[in-house]
Amino acid sequence: MAHKDWGPRDTESELTRLKSITDKALLQNVEKRYRAGNIYTRSGRIVLAVNPYKKLPLYTEETLQAYKASLAPQVELPPHVYAVASSAHSGMLRTSTSQSVIISGESGAGKTETAKILLEYLAEVSCSGSDLHTRVLKTNPIMESFGCAKTIWNNNSSRFGKFLTLQFSASGRMQGAFMKTYLLEKSRITSQLPGEQNYHVLYTVAKGLSSAQRTEFGLPKGSDAVESFKLLNLKKAGDVKWADFPCDFKELTEAFAVIPSLNDKQASCWRVIMAVLYLGNLSFTGQGEDDAKVKDPAVVAAVARLLSCETAQLEKAICTQNMKAGLDWISKPNTVAYASDVKNALTKALYSRLFDYIVEMVNVSLEKSGDEMRYFIGAVDIFGFECFP
Repeated sequence: MAHKDWGPRDTESELTRLKSITDKALLQNVEKRYRAGNIYTRSGRIVLAVNPYKKLPLYTEETLQAYKASLAPQVELPPHVYAVASSAHSGMLRTSTSQSVIISGESGAGKTETAKILLEYLAEVSCSGSDLHTRVLKTNPIMESFGCAKTIWNNNSSRFGKFLTLQFSASGRMQGAFMKTYLLEKSRITSQLPGEQNYHVLYTVAKGLSSAQRTEFGLPKGSDAVESFKLLNLKKAGDVKWADFPCDFKELTEAFAVIPSLNDKQASCWRVIMAVLYLGNLSFTGQGEDDAKVKDPAVVAAVARLLSCETAQLEKAICTQNMKAGLDWISKPNTVAYASDVKNALTKALYSRLFDYIVEMVNVSLEKSGDEMRYFIGAVDIFGFECFP
């Protein structure tokens, strides 16, 4: 490949070739390469990526095929995520040993995009054109919608960690996949910092449901006004930059349709999402230590319809608690503060269990068992740590 693909002539694509290995020399080298459009720099088997926060022409079909055809992409070709993915795949076949790739960095470093690029390469070279290829790639918009959110530092920040296992046959053909998730940021569901947002899917569903679906779900008038939902942390609808979202509602439903175990569960998932949003709007009369009473009965009624439960029972579960006095149980009114905590706990439980269910159904659709599955390539997308000046 041309020298420009390796970076400016006064820089090194391989950090171990630098004459000086001081922090200043390393950072200057990486910065020069970044400003020239070379966001990747290699250090042995490690690839350092600097997030450009824009799309670059580095992931074309021609580029992918070049790394696929190379016998030593980490040496023969410029630093790239494709080189790491190719080395993992070829190393698995050459040594008959499973491989793992660790994707780490601070929040906003580009871990989610890097994991997606890695997955796209491995799916393309090992199961291109198959139904599995389509299903594997369609998990991306689903997991990003349910697990990513806008933060101060990143418009598509992954708020959970995951270990993705890609399963291969002895010949290197992808047979299936399995995902393990951990550390979903539940606190974000009920509260966000100023300027931050909730999980993408809450906005996508609130805006995207059709009139027929809103009627079917029994949603009150005005349910399409995203700024009316307190959990979305919006002053006006214009605060949402839809272009930054991983997909719109139509694309999300299409991704669900590709996953057999999720296709017929779409309506149920949207119901839970809307129930979460209406729970966020549930408020009580009084304050502090006053007995909790629902301020707007229409809100709790909407939540009950969405969850297919009795309105009176739902209100009782939030506003009262049962206590044992001797051999008897008595019902005690909750204070406003305690009822608010109960409501928030229910909201978090609904969303987190829906998230776990989505992951479980994706795994049901993708996981392969049996003798054909010999090796795996594991990709660890570590939860972004915060490291601010």
